[in-house]
Amino acid sequence: MTAGTPSEEKQRIWTILELIEWGKSYLTEKGIDEARLTMELLLAHTLHCARIELYTRFDQPLRPEELASFKVLLQRRLRHEPLQYITGTAGFMGLNFTVSPAVLIPRPETEIVVEKAVEYLRALVGPRHVLDVGTGSGCIAISCARLVPDVEAVGLDVSTDALAVAAGNAMGNGVHDRVRFVEGDIRTITAAECGGLFQTIVSNPPYIGNGEYAQLPSDVREYEPRTALADGGDGLAYYRILAARGCELLDNHGTLFVEHSFDQSNAVVEIFRTAGWRDIMPFKDYSGNWRGVEAHR
Repeated sequence: MTAGTPSEEKQRIWTILELIEWGKSYLTEKGIDEARLTMELLLAHTLHCARIELYTRFDQPLRPEELASFKVLLQRRLRHEPLQYITGTAGFMGLNFTVSPAVLIPRPETEIVVEKAVEYLRALVGPRHVLDVGTGSGCIAISCARLVPDVEAVGLDVSTDALAVAAGNAMGNGVHDRVRFVEGDIRTITAAECGGLFQTIVSNPPYIGNGEYAQLPSDVREYEPRTALADGGDGLAYYRILAARGCELLDNHGTLFVEHSFDQSNAVVEIFRTAGWRDIMPFKDYSGNWRGVEAHR
């Protein structure tokens, strides 16, 4: 860092507002998006307070140890480590989730898939059992359980580390009595191993193809788990698996909701159509991109 930055002006006392204003310019120069928001979230994490509290404490000076802690976090962000991994938290569907490099960071695009599933579950008569395939942080299963009070969900993942994160999130969001996590592979898991048949499957599977992976931004490619992003092939492998296995895991009237990339809609629809699914309906996200598919047994 160059002369004049907080780390090198050791005698200077920096207030919260001064750091925010300095950091906004500095991070913008370094190509970091949402520079002011980043500064506020890093400072709130450093000071163990809510972000909104900063606005009532703008004139508060940072103690030397607080400034030193903040510098460590700032350096991590300058290396393009995702902000959510630095703070250890991510927001999704109005809930808070713990995240670590063991799990994919929940994204706003996935919320539309959950909203579609929740709408379907609320209208469903009878049991409401949900299978979240590739659960990661557990954000899909936990959100469904929080938003539909009688939902019982199972989160499936091959990663023991991810399932530990998900279990903590279920506890933190108060649904640990209705969300269970199972270590297993969608290619081989049986309904009995999951506790029975489901009425709904929801999944945000790995859908990045080999050719696309190298083009991902560095903060995604270098930090988030590759197995949660890429399928090792053409990006469509898990839709073929879900189309084949979904019928074995759903009851006779079961429905599946999957997320996909903005340019995969036609291919995903065709995979489910060929596998014999009916009433296949693609849907868009709030940016107007095709983002998911709903399909019925």
